Amino acid sequence: MSPALALLASLRPRQWVKNLFVFAGVIFSQQMLTPLAWTALAAFVIFCGLSGAIYLFNDVADVERDRLHPTKRLRPIASGVLSRSTALVFGVLLLAGCLAAAFWIGAAFGLVALGYGALLTAYSVWLKHLVILDVLTVAGGFVLRAVAGAVAVEA
Repeated sequence: MSPALALLASLRPRQWVKNLFVFAGVIFSQQMLTPLAWTALAAFVIFCGLSGAIYLFNDVADVERDRLHPTKRLRPIASGVLSRSTALVFGVLLLAGCLAAAFWIGAAFGLVALGYGALLTAYSVWLKHLVILDVLTVAGGFVLRAVAGAVAVEA
């Protein structure tokens, strides 16, 4: 696997379906066929980037544990196909770029995106090890996606 494909795989594009929640605001306000749909699409792309960056950070943090897991050991970082340093540098750049784009859309959207990034980073580092907070954090991530979509298309 090439480094570019390994990087793409580490962003976990199959998980990006969760980011479809950002379309809730534009769909329920019946604005899907208006120019606001483009803003919602931008919000979706930004959240795909944010979640991809978090997956990179999570895989770097869990690399030793993942190497002992029967299927996670095949992930690009755990298997050594993608270096930890490359994953971290790309993750930081992706996170920063997505947050800059989020604030370009609007301050409120940027703040929600920043909150999402902070919450999910805390999840990767600490919260996933706390039983109740683990579930609440995952649920909160979905809520923040929907809130972000509504804030992004708020005119």
